[in-house]
Amino acid sequence: MLYPGDFLERTTNVLAGCKRQVQIHLEPDDLKPHYQHAYQAAQAEITMKGFRKGKVPISVIRQTMGRQIETDALETIADSEFRKYAKDEAVPVVGTPALVDIRKESDAVTFVIEYEILPEINLGEYRNIEVDKPVREATDADVQREIEYLRMKAATFQPAEQITDTQFVATISMNEVDKETSMPIIGAETTETKVYLDDDSVDMHLRNSLHNGTVGTVFTYVAETADPNAQPPSYRVTITDIQKVVPADFTDEFVEQITENHIHTTEELKADIRRQIQAYFDQMARQSVENQIVDKLVLAHDFDVPESLTHAVIHQLFDDFKKRNEGDPRLEKLTAHDLEHELRDPAVRIAKWELIRQQIIAKEGITLTKEDIDSAAERTGLPVDQLNLLMARSESFADRLLSEKAMDTLLGYAVINTIPAPTDESAEAVFPEESHS
Repeated sequence: MLYPGDFLERTTNVLAGCKRQVQIHLEPDDLKPHYQHAYQAAQAEITMKGFRKGKVPISVIRQTMGRQIETDALETIADSEFRKYAKDEAVPVVGTPALVDIRKESDAVTFVIEYEILPEINLGEYRNIEVDKPVREATDADVQREIEYLRMKAATFQPAEQITDTQFVATISMNEVDKETSMPIIGAETTETKVYLDDDSVDMHLRNSLHNGTVGTVFTYVAETADPNAQPPSYRVTITDIQKVVPADFTDEFVEQITENHIHTTEELKADIRRQIQAYFDQMARQSVENQIVDKLVLAHDFDVPESLTHAVIHQLFDDFKKRNEGDPRLEKLTAHDLEHELRDPAVRIAKWELIRQQIIAKEGITLTKEDIDSAAERTGLPVDQLNLLMARSESFADRLLSEKAMDTLLGYAVINTIPAPTDESAEAVFPEESHS
């Protein structure tokens, strides 16, 4: 006996990259059960004179509004038939399929659907990858820089008459002047601002002009401009106030104050700072090794990345960027499309690495064990039962733990050469005072 769908025509075409197209042809007998379901769904909502709601006979519905109901049902039918096709053919669909055409031929229908599939990846060698680990030891100078930062964070200010070095804050008023007359422009607003002379982000010419100045000193300042072709504005600057910056004394009392009595002596704080700086250097060294492994694996595997995956990563990178810069008014109207060109290459790298990593996890048979869960609970400070509940509710959390375990596996296989790390990266101001506890 033959049933609807026994002669269902499905024609698959290979488009560019991971993109595919399937044409699904349905004869009237194939469409009949779909239409019947659409009529039953419509029947529950239709009201008609002479019938109670939901009681209009399907024969009457078909006669009066059948064409519209069947037309409206086509997209739902296409979705249902595509899902059936993907299951029957074990198609590794990724992203959202797109119904690009509906061709009606008498009472038959052909759906044209485009979709993407996961690429076939021939997993290459991922063991014995050679990488360099940049090692750096925390020094007394690193510790002292952090101490000076903490002292400056708690600095006090004393009124002064003259700026004699960089440890001063000057309050200045600025009036834009006409270049021809050197007189203030009528109607231009006076701008008042504070300048810390040890701040490298402040224009060097302005800082130099302030040096040796006293309260009441007046000078002309030509501002910097980002456009080399633009005429830079000139300002008449008046020093209205000078404050000497006095760093806090580095004493045991100071240590107890900034650590809320978690640490009691200067020597204990120095040891804690050294520990945190070393942990930071070690973390950066591991991150460098991990990045090298990822870069080498991505470079060694040449395959197309589904555009839907790339776009998903682009949007994630954009969302992360917006969160890091939350409150910046310049980003209010910015969209992921505006940064797509800049984000595409890193997004492709991330997507390729995710696909390669999944292959490695499968080949190595990496799974989460009780020991992994216990370790994660200890790191996060969450009870084990709460962590298990979180993993049950969110696949992304379990995926993250699996990814970490996969990287640990790769690190175990890697050939790691130790090299000195560049020392021009300062550890200054890496750790806020709240972290010393």
